[in-house]
Order: sequence, then structure tokens, then C-alpha cells
Amino acid sequence: MKSIKIYSIVMLALMLLFSCGRDENLGPIITVDTAEIGAFPRLVSLISGEFDLANPGASKYSHEVEFQSQDAGLNVEAYEIYVRYVDNDPDNGDNSTTEMLYESYGQGDFSDSELSLKGITVDYSFTDVASRTGVSIDDISPGDFFGFRSVLKLSDGRQFSQDNTESTILSDAFRAYFNWNVNATCPLANDIFVGTYSIEFIEGPGNPWATGLRAEDVTLELVPGSTTKRQFAGVVIDAFGGFPVTIQMDFVCSTVQWLETGPGVGCGPPNITYASGAPQPQDITDDSEIILEYFEDGGGCGYTNTDVVRLIKQ
Repeated sequence: MKSIKIYSIVMLALMLLFSCGRDENLGPIITVDTAEIGAFPRLVSLISGEFDLANPGASKYSHEVEFQSQDAGLNVEAYEIYVRYVDNDPDNGDNSTTEMLYESYGQGDFSDSELSLKGITVDYSFTDVASRTGVSIDDISPGDFFGFRSVLKLSDGRQFSQDNTESTILSDAFRAYFNWNVNATCPLANDIFVGTYSIEFIEGPGNPWATGLRAEDVTLELVPGSTTKRQFAGVVIDAFGGFPVTIQMDFVCSTVQWLETGPGVGCGPPNITYASGAPQPQDITDDSEIILEYFEDGGGCGYTNTDVVRLIKQ
């Protein structure tokens, strides 16, 4: 399968505009001569993004996507979704399951989005996902999750997944939504872990330019569709002018974890990413301090480092 580069000249123009005035060695890797028209599901809305251990019977996952392709989604023959259960609780053994096909949708299941693209809204109940993967809800612990993976199959025989999609398309700018995890977790109230926080480094920044996440005051906000995720607008790599990035974290009962993100730039393929580090202990009743670890992968720039930051409520 070939690597998806981009699907329209409009997107190319946006990315080229984004790179203006910055060091060309860190610019987006998409260029006109390497562009290929592919397809990807773009996240329109995350409606409900977690499974509630306290109320499994009423808990469900739901999202809306629209299909970005040369033919506005009309050439999408199938939208396949696979799922597996990952058991992260060492106290009850490893009950993880192998991946299985959960649902397959075709043109008859799609509707028109607000942008006149073909798309779909999916709803998966906690009880159904557990049953079909062969897992008892009684055996599911906080921190366990269901890992979902999707594939777009086009009418010309090509297939696109996260594995053959450029990292730029997976960035916040384009919101490609191929793979996602649904955590079994403890919901948070909307008035906790929000507001202004200052950032300071405990370890790092360790990249070659000594400029990782910008240490500044940021505003933590709710993430639509999730009670346990929070996000803020950050800036990375100030040595080259700074690149905006949306940073999310997920609170899972007694821990918090940085979620993978990236600014969509690099020295060449693959782009720079800021992946999840180890989960950090967190008292979810005390929002005065948050500690996050992230793993910075320089991709084509040829470096890696792990940084740890502290967010202090102001």
C-alpha cells in the first residue's frame, strides 16, 4: 500500500503557508511533487469517548467522521473498524484479546456531512463491545482499554490506515482519525483540572535545541466527548520560532498520561512527534498539580528524548 500524502491543493497551500518564515529544515514534509490523492476519516465530533466503570449499562462510545477523498467520500467502498481489549491490571492475569473485525460500513450506511462529504456517526455500547470481544465487565479494571483501528477501502482497490498515512495528516491541522483507544475509567467533574496552570520542567528539555514544550502559563479546558481528558494550547521548538500544538492529557482514576501529539513539522519524514510517556500518579480529587511525561521523537531530525513537566494551578 502506498503512503498517503494529501488529498487537495487547498491543503497543500495551507501547509505551505504554515511553514512560511520558519527554518526550512523543520518545514512540513508535504510537497507538490510527492503528493498523492488518498483518503482519510476526519474527526468531526467526539461525542462520548470513554467507558464508565460506575455505570456500564448506560455507557457508550460515539464519534462522527467525514471521509476526505478526491470524490468527497463517494469512492469509499468500506469503512472497517477493528477492536481488541488490552488488560493493564497485573492482579488478574492478562485477559487481553486479539484484534477482531467489529463493524464494516458501506455507502448505504453513510450520510452527507455539513461539508457535503460522505460520513457516518458510530455508537458502541460498553456492554456490546465487552461481549463481542469475550470480556466480562466484572474483569475490567481502571486503566484497561479497548483499542480500535479503522481502515478505508476505496473503489479502486487501494486501502488507507494509520500505518500508511503521513504524520502531517494525523496532526491537529487535519484531524485524521484512524486509531483510537476507549479507556475504562472514572469520570471527572467539569470543574476540576481546568483553568490557568504554569508549566515548569522537572527533567529536560532534552532535544538538540534545548527547547521542548514552552514553559508558560496555559489554560486547561474540557475536551468535548470526554469527562477525563483535558487540553491546552501549547508551543514547541521555540528555537525555530515556535510551533503551535494542542496538548491533551487523560486522567484514569489514579494516574494521568500525556496523549500523543505533534506540530506537523520535521527535518524530513517522519515528522517530530510528542508521544505518551509513562503514566504518572495523580490524586483526581486534588487538581493543584499535574505531572506529565512525554517522549519526543525527532523523526527525520534523528534524535529522541524524554521530558517531564509539572503543571501548577494558579
